[in-house]
Amino acid sequence: MSLAPWLDGELGYRSFGTPGAPRAVFVLRTGDVSTTDPDARVTSGYDVRVVAVGLDAPELEDPPVFGGQTPAGLTVEALRDLLEREAPGATVGLVGERAAGPIAIYLAAAMGPVVDRLAIVGVASPSDPLSRDLRTPLLDHLEAEALVIVGGGGPAAVADAEWYVGRMRAAEMQVVPDDEIGSVNGEITLTSVWDRVLAHVAPGAARR
Repeated sequence: MSLAPWLDGELGYRSFGTPGAPRAVFVLRTGDVSTTDPDARVTSGYDVRVVAVGLDAPELEDPPVFGGQTPAGLTVEALRDLLEREAPGATVGLVGERAAGPIAIYLAAAMGPVVDRLAIVGVASPSDPLSRDLRTPLLDHLEAEALVIVGGGGPAAVADAEWYVGRMRAAEMQVVPDDEIGSVNGEITLTSVWDRVLAHVAPGAARR
């Protein structure tokens, strides 16, 4: 595991896939498996380098505005520096799972055309009117082509996906059938949709 500076601590991240591949994908997740390969069998089918970054609750805190000298705003800046260092001059794909989804959205907005593809998995929409009003302008100007995936149990449902898709310039929604999820608690995970996600954020990188 590698470490990147963040406030008085460090962000942990790990790279896997194909070293030196022309396409890089950055994955933002929380929890114990955040820096592991979602599905090594799927990843091996793509000519892509994946950088998985683990985020914790303090790094996601920013009620209600992202940006500035708040933990989430500083996390976005740290991730921006990491992205520029790990994939200099490249156009990249970005993935956010569940609680890390809003950070992925704000990072994509901050990076502009550098992030050309975005996928968010199981991400709930803002829960209060003020947060919705603050997040909508960023979504209106998001340059990345987005994929919003929901399904099964968990915090995000079809209505959440529709909220995001309806506010993005270029976005597609996918609802995963319950029998394709396969997690113990029936909640959608990045592992269960990793092939769908890679196909979107790494277009043309599938090995033939």
